[in-house]
Amino acid sequence: MENNFRKEIATCFGGAFLIMFMIGIYFVYIPWNINRLGISEAQLGMSICAFGFANLFANQLGARIIVPKIGTTNTIILGIIIFSYLPLAIASASNYFYFTLFFIPIGIGAGFIFPIINSQFAIIEQKTNKILLPLGQACFSAGSLFGALGAAFFIKLIPDPRITFLFVGSVFLLYTFIFYFFGLKKNAEGNQEVEKFKLPQNNILIYGFLLMMNFATLGIIIDWSPVWLTKDLGAPLFLGGLVIMFFNGGEIIARISASKLINKFGEITIGCYFSIFSCALLFLSILTMNLYVILFGIIIFGFGTANFIAIVLRQAISESNESISLTVSNLLTLGFGGFIFGPVIVGYLAEFMGLTFNMYLLSFIWAFNGIALYYLITKNELSKSTL
Repeated sequence: MENNFRKEIATCFGGAFLIMFMIGIYFVYIPWNINRLGISEAQLGMSICAFGFANLFANQLGARIIVPKIGTTNTIILGIIIFSYLPLAIASASNYFYFTLFFIPIGIGAGFIFPIINSQFAIIEQKTNKILLPLGQACFSAGSLFGALGAAFFIKLIPDPRITFLFVGSVFLLYTFIFYFFGLKKNAEGNQEVEKFKLPQNNILIYGFLLMMNFATLGIIIDWSPVWLTKDLGAPLFLGGLVIMFFNGGEIIARISASKLINKFGEITIGCYFSIFSCALLFLSILTMNLYVILFGIIIFGFGTANFIAIVLRQAISESNESISLTVSNLLTLGFGGFIFGPVIVGYLAEFMGLTFNMYLLSFIWAFNGIALYYLITKNELSKSTL
């Protein structure tokens, strides 16, 4: 790995970890917020839908206008400034209206952070010929894992969640100084012009659809699993993050070893076969309704599906004729579009069909994604071989 990019890579790793650390803590507190405000599953879905609309807007605004003007690093810093204290605001909301209202700016902040950090990884990956996107995804997973662990610790020791979010938000905000001094410099990104809005290329739309289905149902693990454990399986609140912990634990192992796995087995095996097998195992484990068996299925599920997003991004970038930042933004805009309709559908299904039904649904949809990605990769390889 080239020395010129070590500090930038480490800075992005740290930012990816911290953003998901805060989110990991927050989602463990969702059952607390639901009980505090008397929110139904469908209402929570509508709140996350508001996040999705705001995120969709911010993704495009950031990649097309803000990044070309101020660079990816400063755009990430802007997102951190917006995001830092919003979990505190949501935890302090006095009613459902304000609870939902605060999801809008948090979606904007996230829209300036997630796709742009991934763009930095993709730019550096291209310049160094190293596989970095899966490692970046590993940092997101590690942040979520340790956030869930931290939430169990904070719930036991700090009675007021607002103190927790004030502290974590302050740490996250302070990280802007590290990003400012050690993030990727604008001259390393190449010249980028402000882009007028246009529909992504057809091949990007297809990959974006797979991400959309992934993100639309990801909340079943991240948002709903604490509610599922505490409501359907009777786990105490401080253990509500167990599914998130085991899922992220499996993800971290797979993503840290992604470079070796991809080089040895290829992207089809890692992105497709692993996904399909792990989804089948998750489905069978849920049938038992035994917590220990389910947690085993969850960690395998996390491992098997961990590199799906990174491989989708790598495949799409290899086929795109547009800049990396715009390609990644278009992909993640389409992906985060799943947050618009996914939480609403998942919320209503949770309320009327049950949370366990959603867990079965998750295994089916992600298995379909693995099959569809197999078709796209083999089609791409076949077209290259005939040139």
